[in-house]
Amino acid sequence: MIRTRLHQFMMPESGITSIFLVTITLLTASVEVLAQDIIYPGRPRYSEGQLAITAGGGIAKYNGEFSDGKVDANYWASASWTIGPYLRFGLQAEKGLLSYNRRWRRNTQSAFEVQFGHDGNQVDRSTEFQSFSGLFYLDLLPARYFNVYFLGGAGRMWYTPEDYKVGGLYLMPEEAEQQTWIFPAGLGFEASISRRLAFAAEVRTNLSLTGDLDAFPSDEVRDTYAVRTGAPRNPNAAETANDFHFSLTAGLRIYLFPDTDIDGDGLTNDEEARHNTNPYDQDTDGDGLSDWYELTQLKSSPFLIDTDNDGLTDYEEVVKYHTRSDTLDTDRDNLSDANEVQTFFTNPLMSDTDHDGLPDGEEILLGTNPNMVDTDGDGIPDGKEIEYGTSPLLPDTDGDGLSDDYELFTAQTDALKADTDADGLTDFEEVMIERTNPLKADTDGDTLNDFHELRVIFTNPLSQDTDGDGFRDDVDKCPRLPEAFNGFQDSDGCPDKRE
Repeated sequence: MIRTRLHQFMMPESGITSIFLVTITLLTASVEVLAQDIIYPGRPRYSEGQLAITAGGGIAKYNGEFSDGKVDANYWASASWTIGPYLRFGLQAEKGLLSYNRRWRRNTQSAFEVQFGHDGNQVDRSTEFQSFSGLFYLDLLPARYFNVYFLGGAGRMWYTPEDYKVGGLYLMPEEAEQQTWIFPAGLGFEASISRRLAFAAEVRTNLSLTGDLDAFPSDEVRDTYAVRTGAPRNPNAAETANDFHFSLTAGLRIYLFPDTDIDGDGLTNDEEARHNTNPYDQDTDGDGLSDWYELTQLKSSPFLIDTDNDGLTDYEEVVKYHTRSDTLDTDRDNLSDANEVQTFFTNPLMSDTDHDGLPDGEEILLGTNPNMVDTDGDGIPDGKEIEYGTSPLLPDTDGDGLSDDYELFTAQTDALKADTDADGLTDFEEVMIERTNPLKADTDGDTLNDFHELRVIFTNPLSQDTDGDGFRDDVDKCPRLPEAFNGFQDSDGCPDKRE
């Protein structure tokens, strides 16, 4: 009779019918979804939907004083809501049977005989149960065709041991149905069938806070018996741990409330499909910039980490240097952005970093320093030197001893000629030593150039009449000796005398 009742409970027609109807409904939905499925190239995950509803069944195994190899059927339903890339929260319901062979063991013999009597050994029993739990799911492989996840939480279980319904026990509650807290934890596996449908399987251990899932709270039986009879408690009797059960279930999971922008990057799934970007990843190329930002704001490629191939990633250009990620040379100075920031340390946003009038690229070609206004330190900006024709690399272009700045703006000499007036004296000699005019070959206007006076006849180039005898140096036969006016050859400028 007991065996017949157990068999009827293990395979209820209403339960089989319900599972069949749920399965047909889910399969019908999956066919509709598959017909509308859009294939996204390169996507890493498949399931699409914020709410996942799962239904199925499996087996349950009791673990307690009467643990053995018996398993029985159970039914399972759950719903979970995505609250983060790796985290879901859900609710789970389970209904089933825990089957076991009720038998005494040496370490619980006395308590067993008190609870069930001497004739209660080796009887197959079961416990009906229903549970409802809140769970957190940690997805280890989210956004993948195959996902593995951990689950854990707490809930409430209602259970009815068969012996409580049969009665005749030494210690039993007033009501056959009992309830307790349970703490399910386990591991799950999910394989996507389509964007809305997946196969899911879970193995769970369900810890409870009770020892009478099998109608045998052995410690309580011993203690109650000792109190009622005054008999001493056996000090060698084993302590009874709380009972628990394992569940192995599988079923179909359907995803509802599809997210039109799964990765939250600002592009709808359909827009991403048109652009061939990954709708399951905000950043298809992994450069640190979202697909939406690259496509709509930067005009850069969401498939290339370095769109313009200048040596800087798009992220570095946009966030760190504020350059254009779609242009090799943002400031168009003929230097790539990467060369400017990594090699020459110039400003990639300014074509002329030092404001000297020369673009940075031109300075590099010339050999000048694009970070210095005046490379050679002669007081003239590099750009002006190019304009004047002087060398921005030499403070004294013509090598005459005068800086270009001094020649151009003070002496007014030609910075490209060592001898501006071509008198045979360098500008430096004329300005700094002889004090002659570097712009006039003949400073004193005596028709003798300065060089001839200084280096040949040794007269004063600043005076037309060096010896002051009234004869100009150019006609004075003795320009350094004054004429002796004695009536003898007084017109040659020499200090001659009669013989």
